[in-house]
Amino acid sequence: MAPTTDPRQTTWLNRAGRVGLVAGLVATGAWVSITLLRRPTIRDLDPYTVVVQQQALRGTVVATGTVEPVRQVNLSPPQPGIVAAINVEEGEQVRAGQVLVVMDGGDLPMRIKERQALLTQAEEELALREEELLRQQGLVETGALSQLALSQLESRHRAQQSQVAASRQRLQGLLQEQTGLTVQAPFDGLVLERFAEPRSYVTPSGNANDATRTSLLTIGTGHQLVAALPDNEVGRIRLNQAATVVLDAFPNQSLDAQVKIIAPRSQVNDNVITFDVTLAFLTGNSQLRYGMSGDVQLFTEELSPTPVVPIVAVVTRSGQSGVYVVGREDQPTFRSIALGYSSGSSIQVLDGLELGERVFIDWPTWARQPRERN
Repeated sequence: MAPTTDPRQTTWLNRAGRVGLVAGLVATGAWVSITLLRRPTIRDLDPYTVVVQQQALRGTVVATGTVEPVRQVNLSPPQPGIVAAINVEEGEQVRAGQVLVVMDGGDLPMRIKERQALLTQAEEELALREEELLRQQGLVETGALSQLALSQLESRHRAQQSQVAASRQRLQGLLQEQTGLTVQAPFDGLVLERFAEPRSYVTPSGNANDATRTSLLTIGTGHQLVAALPDNEVGRIRLNQAATVVLDAFPNQSLDAQVKIIAPRSQVNDNVITFDVTLAFLTGNSQLRYGMSGDVQLFTEELSPTPVVPIVAVVTRSGQSGVYVVGREDQPTFRSIALGYSSGSSIQVLDGLELGERVFIDWPTWARQPRERN
């Protein structure tokens, strides 16, 4: 007799087979997942890091400066007085000798006319005295006039000459005073500031810090940059040293410059000692304006070859300068370093890094954020 199969047994076997298959697939998936997790991820470090290289940087001193006139003067009247007219406005170009301001002379024109009339009268009187003296000299030769009378005529002639000279001198003084009523431009330049208005009273006092009361106008010419350098850096600067200037108004334009003047005396502001260094622009820019500020790089000595990193890679952590190097599982790891001089976009590393190491210049997407990152 052929064996018979229990239908319930067949159903149980089918179910057990399906369960075993599913369990096998789950186990296989788990093994694959664990294997992939244990396998190290290959990450592209190039977009986020640079390699530490050795380079001989050119030493630089960095400072901020302001565009100022090469020549500048505050114009004041020689004597206190009332302003009659101002012929120029701020920002106007002027020429040497141009009359910029006219002061009120009061009754000076009338006094000049009176003095001119008196001088004319005195000169006419002197002419008459000279004619009379010539006639009388002839009479003395013929014996018709005594020598004593001639001497009296000569004395009156000399007195009249003195009167003419004195009158001419007084007139010259008035004319000189009239000349002082006009203030002229001493050189070609630009009107930088205007302090007075018509009918205002100006009293020159010699106090340069009170230009609003002692001056009429300020004019300037030429462009230069004046930068304040700390006293520990000024010793690296020499006359005619090359430099580049980048003004805030033109961030994409670099202007060549050269050291023209190093101040012989320091200035102290808020207990900080600085020296003014004046630079002449070697490249022109018609858009330069007085008061523009910017950064200046002064190129000094060539430094010895050392490891260098980009300045953007340097961070400060707990008051210590350092960089983030590639650590375990490509995680950025902070390392303190000793820094030297900077030049352009690079800076010397005196200690803490080896050639060929990689430092981060940008924070990678896979990295954990540090607790403190400046």
